Amino acid sequence: MENDALHDRLAALGTRIETAEAKLREQAHWRHDAAHLTANELKDRYERVQARLNGEIAEAEAHGHHVSDLERSVQQWFESFDSTHVASN
Repeated sequence: MENDALHDRLAALGTRIETAEAKLREQAHWRHDAAHLTANELKDRYERVQARLNGEIAEAEAHGHHVSDLERSVQQWFESFDSTHVASN
């Protein structure tokens, strides 16, 4: 039963990844060299993303769901996409 719940959560995560990748492909033409983040911006973004991810994992575990290292890594990878940082010409 726990495997079914994990499978369902990973399947939902896979759907979110596919949606994000499609959105990134659609927005690829908006990317420009001026859109690159500075080291401090990247560090700040990482800290915000990591804090949000840790909160989501803590909430899932508080509800009795075990979050494996693999699931944590996949969520970190998914959260690393930044579809909001685009440059306009």
